[in-house]
Order: sequence, then C-alpha cells, then structure tokens
Amino acid sequence: MQIIALEKSQRNEMVTLLQHTGYGQREAFFRVAQAISECLPNDNKEKKLLDGFLSDRERLKNEMQKELKQERLFE
Repeated sequence: MQIIALEKSQRNEMVTLLQHTGYGQREAFFRVAQAISECLPNDNKEKKLLDGFLSDRERLKNEMQKELKQERLFE
C-alpha cells in the first residue's frame, strides 16, 4: 500500500495510513522495509521506491506528529 501511495505521489494518504495503523511509529516496520529493499536487485522499481521511502523516514515521522496534533485540536 505504501509503495502505491509513493508511486502516485499521494503523500498525505500515506502519512495518514502510517499514522492510523501505528506502523509509522514502529522501528520494526522500517527495519522490515529495509530488509526487503536489501533483497531486491538494484534496478528493481520497488527497491527504488522503498529506498526513497526509507530515506524520507524522518520527515514522514515529523509529518505524522503534525497530523496527530491537528487531529487533537478537533477532538
């Protein structure tokens, strides 16, 4: 699902999904993504998308925190 969101540049949807599922806050999730990436050949499309996702991890975490704060404003 995340790869599809990255491919279509639907970043907001991906951030929301990671936030609501809780995966974005779990280090194990990112480790599994890294392990999958390492198993794929360098010219593989999914590897490139995963590598982009992983390199943007800190920014994603910041966006999830921002979204969480915004949700709390409206509770």
